[in-house]
Amino acid sequence: MLQIDRRTLMLTGTFGLGAYAVPGFAQSAGGAAATGFTHSVESGEPASDSMLLWTRYVPADGRPVHLDVELSTSPDFAGKVAGGSAITGPWRDWTAKVTVDGLRPGTTYHYRFVAPDGTRSPAGRTRTLPEGDQARSFRAAIFSCSNMPFGWFNAYGHAAARDDLDLAVHLGDYFYEYHSGGYPPVQDQVRPTAPDNELVHLADYRIRYASYRSDPDLQALHARVPWIVQWDDHESANDSWEGGAQNHQADEGDWTLRKLAAM
Repeated sequence: MLQIDRRTLMLTGTFGLGAYAVPGFAQSAGGAAATGFTHSVESGEPASDSMLLWTRYVPADGRPVHLDVELSTSPDFAGKVAGGSAITGPWRDWTAKVTVDGLRPGTTYHYRFVAPDGTRSPAGRTRTLPEGDQARSFRAAIFSCSNMPFGWFNAYGHAAARDDLDLAVHLGDYFYEYHSGGYPPVQDQVRPTAPDNELVHLADYRIRYASYRSDPDLQALHARVPWIVQWDDHESANDSWEGGAQNHQADEGDWTLRKLAAM
């Protein structure tokens, strides 16, 4: 039986539990009926000796679940060299993060998550940061301003198809918070994103992340190289600052609560 201590619940659930009261929460990432590894895998926050690994897993019974992660230097996982585990559940929208330490610098690793029933996630590939002479050759792909309704994520797909990249860096505006037709207008949109409304509540932000992460090119690049990501403004609201934002209006509630939901 899984045990969830009070500290874990407080750290991950303070804002998550309130999402159940928000209309549309049941239609979050992948839809209410989506189970299993819904958004593939990704790695990030690389160091020369550690890596953060991420996935999202929804069990069929809707109960908290224990996930294991395996790392190997071989794509067939012939020899496991490191691993870790995490507990996830509805209080954190079924996402799981595991930081694995004790890795070698400048080394490519293959990783996957394993559910209690033996189901495995798609395999990802990541690479620790180099040290010393290893850093003589290092290539990073740089991205910013990824507005899904404006077009297809071909740049992510092209980068994922390359075999010479060590890292992806996103400079911010990983997604945009506007309602459907807010930017760009509906007639100029290439494809829709969910939800249709502007992002204000925690459930809104989670659904928008899920909408973006359903894109196959974005998934492919996340699974191909580690990412370093920083925020700009649209991760919360346009032209945001400590006390408000250009795109936050008085009838949208308290700015601090919206900022915390975005964070």
